[in-house]
Amino acid sequence: KEMTEKDIARFAKTIDLINVYLSTFHFPLSTSISIEIDSQIPPSIGLASSAAVFSALAKAISGLVDADLSDEQISVMARLGSGSAARSIFGGFGAIKNEPNDFIDGSIGFQIADEHHWNLHDVIIVPSAEEKKIGSTEGHSKAWTSPHFKTRVQEIGDHRQQECIDAILSKDFEKLQKVAEQDCMDMHHCMQTQDPPLNYLSKETYRIIDEIKTLRQAEHLPVLYTIDAGPTVHLFCEEEALEAVKEFAHTQEGCQVFETQIGKGTSFVE
Repeated sequence: KEMTEKDIARFAKTIDLINVYLSTFHFPLSTSISIEIDSQIPPSIGLASSAAVFSALAKAISGLVDADLSDEQISVMARLGSGSAARSIFGGFGAIKNEPNDFIDGSIGFQIADEHHWNLHDVIIVPSAEEKKIGSTEGHSKAWTSPHFKTRVQEIGDHRQQECIDAILSKDFEKLQKVAEQDCMDMHHCMQTQDPPLNYLSKETYRIIDEIKTLRQAEHLPVLYTIDAGPTVHLFCEEEALEAVKEFAHTQEGCQVFETQIGKGTSFVE
């Protein structure tokens, strides 16, 4: 994919912000850098491609500075390029928390549990590989215009994030299903009611959701759905449901299917 001027500007801004952050440790980048990206993740369809790229960028930059940075500090650098990238630094299950300050590190990633904690699978159904016209970064800047935004933020802070963390730590799939699906649809409801409205969900998205609910109920399967900023449906499941969920996914006409599972965080390659 050829980088557009907008893409290049995003990387330049990210590196400038990372330098500001590194300067607080007195370890700014001492030279210009060349970036080569080799990503197998299709962009702009709800697969968090920017999280993968910017977490990798932050990890790579951490290897170029003369400082022993923690994963939490690297997560701050990743977040400066893509908010969700802050979670991708860690293996297993990651989250983001607010710190009691308004500085550049006022929001930081942390690990809930490592990749060996709970073997969940993610079967991903992509109804359309067409790149979205409005990126999630641009769309998020208007989220505050939704009349439901303040309530959403408050509910996440008051109980929803902690409920999700508790469900992961206790491996309570039913509890995780409830909070994940509720939060997912709540997020999209906020986007659909912001100004201007932003609707990433397609008819195929809704159809897949309805059908997986029916399958789940009929066969009593531990599977949940969630959707990022795109029409793509992620079906997280436990081992016992994997074959049934994969069979369901591969019967979806005109859809791409990806299969993945809980993995390790960012790492250097030789």
